Amino acid sequence: MLLTETIQKSITAIKLRRNATDNRAKAESYFKALTQLDQTAKNIEDTLKCAIEMKSQGIVAEPILVVEVKADLLTCIDSCGNGVSPDSAEQLSLATVKLLESKGDAIASSIKVVWKDAASTYAKGPAGYLSMIGSLTDSPKQAKELVDGINKTTEGDPSIRAISKLVTDVAAAKKIIEAFSISSKIESFLKKVSSQQATVADLTPDVTAWLKEKKLMEKLKVRF
Repeated sequence: MLLTETIQKSITAIKLRRNATDNRAKAESYFKALTQLDQTAKNIEDTLKCAIEMKSQGIVAEPILVVEVKADLLTCIDSCGNGVSPDSAEQLSLATVKLLESKGDAIASSIKVVWKDAASTYAKGPAGYLSMIGSLTDSPKQAKELVDGINKTTEGDPSIRAISKLVTDVAAAKKIIEAFSISSKIESFLKKVSSQQATVADLTPDVTAWLKEKKLMEKLKVRF
């Protein structure tokens, strides 16, 4: 075999090995991107479900995601979709997935902020009222557990489970409140106290007498 042929075969072998190495590196990079995309897609799906459920259950009055945010997210999703399409010239990259992940994280963070305020507002009336009358009801232990559970849920992060628990606990709190029998004047006063709207004028002789009877004079705080 001539020296030139040997050299040529060596060069060819080197090129084949280099191509195989490059292909393996691309395959590994593609696999990493796919794995990351799978987890990112699941996280975004959970986030969007929370946003929809919060609106569905009446915790928020308006949809959380605005049109611009949706459009931005869809653009990133399309880019990832093109990257996994067999007809696409560009292969899915980790950078493209990371961009989608950042969009999803931003939406999740905004939903957390909305949840803190909206969930507290949603539960404030029933939870606040029940916390005052809980010891006077037929089920003081249940009342306390409900109030504690509602407070814990509203202070935590949003999730489908958290939304379901909040709605269930608030409904249970309202049921106890409805079964609690007091005069309309006392009920009106307590609701004003729970919403921090009570004034000196609300402390009528009947209300004062009832507070003394129930030993609540030192427990309730009326803000002026």
